Amino acid sequence: MRRVLVGAMLGCGFVGLSRPPVEAQIPPRRRAPEPAGASRAADLADGIAVPANARSVRIEREGEVIRSAPDSESNRRGTASRGVRLPALEATQGHGCRSVWVRVGVDAWVCADGAQLSADAPEARELPVVPEGQVVPYTYAFATHAGVRAYRRLEDIADDNFAEELERGMSVAVLRTTRTDQGSYVLTASSRWVAMRDLAFARPSERAGVFYDPGEASEAVGFASVDVRAWPSPEAAQRGVAPPGSTQELRRREGVHIREERTLRGRRYLRLDAGWVAAAAVQRVTAATPPGNLGPHERWVDIDRARQTLVAYEGRAPVFAGLVSTGRPGSPTAPGEHRVWIKLAYTDMSNVGDNTVVSATALYTVARVPWVMFFHGEQGLHAAFWHDLFGRVHSHGCVNLAPRDAAWLYQWAPPAVPRGWTAVFPTERDPGMRVRVR
Repeated sequence: MRRVLVGAMLGCGFVGLSRPPVEAQIPPRRRAPEPAGASRAADLADGIAVPANARSVRIEREGEVIRSAPDSESNRRGTASRGVRLPALEATQGHGCRSVWVRVGVDAWVCADGAQLSADAPEARELPVVPEGQVVPYTYAFATHAGVRAYRRLEDIADDNFAEELERGMSVAVLRTTRTDQGSYVLTASSRWVAMRDLAFARPSERAGVFYDPGEASEAVGFASVDVRAWPSPEAAQRGVAPPGSTQELRRREGVHIREERTLRGRRYLRLDAGWVAAAAVQRVTAATPPGNLGPHERWVDIDRARQTLVAYEGRAPVFAGLVSTGRPGSPTAPGEHRVWIKLAYTDMSNVGDNTVVSATALYTVARVPWVMFFHGEQGLHAAFWHDLFGRVHSHGCVNLAPRDAAWLYQWAPPAVPRGWTAVFPTERDPGMRVRVR
């Protein structure tokens, strides 16, 4: 899957189990005494500290690059969102920055050419921001036919002065809607106006995985493989008879805890929290052999392509299990052990311009895909808001997750993403999460 990264980096609050905020790891700021009468410019030029009244640095450009050192040729550490205020911890002059480099975190420097020192306290949110009552950060929609026209300005609509055309199925992320003489139009995240009549709106899955109880084995969790009725006893399950109101319906792909197992007249039955079902009605998660040199509390994931499941582990202890969609036969998800090499709050994905586009059956562009973690070239873990087929192969090579699961995993997986950052690169001291695909 070709990526078009948002912002300046590569062309470019969900609350769960998360690592301590990066700010907690930052050493105390260094302050230089401000001589009487010294100008702000002189203070900035001394190469030692931020001015005494500067508490934050306001990012003025979307996707502002954060470097690992005060040098424009140092490694990229991440990117920041326009308008956020990051902590101003110290400042110095360095290569590639006309003003000063400001340290905003551990091994994280921003050039003030694209930012502004501020007396205000740091202020930023975890990104992407999800509106209350929603499971994804945007309203998403898809072109219903080929040739859907997109306009730069509302004034261009009457003259049909369109900027580009969308192929059928290409998606947009909607910022707002307005009414014109020509009908209702949406403004997209790529600053284009598109007629609502030419769009079909996505209905993201609200499916969620299963959190393990402390001490549970990997195989103690599974997913209903069919719609099934849970009975009050294995005997009732075998006979298919029980008192009224004593059974409970489970839907296919619903996550379950397996509490007990019995064999009755040659058939196996499982006791779930909802009751007893035939073992054949549940697809159990299989245990994974831990990777070599695994830290006692190291966070990693195991992806089972045969069962289309993902299990998140801390050391040898399973924490969470969810259904996924991996790559279809023509574009399989790469097996083996990998590491996340970048985390992005969101990114656009497309095969337009890909060197395989000539043989592709269709063009696709998916806007603002949230909670992305690339681990093998352009294959990554990310939310999929365009389907609810989790538990079946369905992707172009990435590992699709339901939005709730993707949001949790993104927050849980190392390295931590500081508030206000739209992307982060792992470092030697804070490496990317291990991803095993089998």
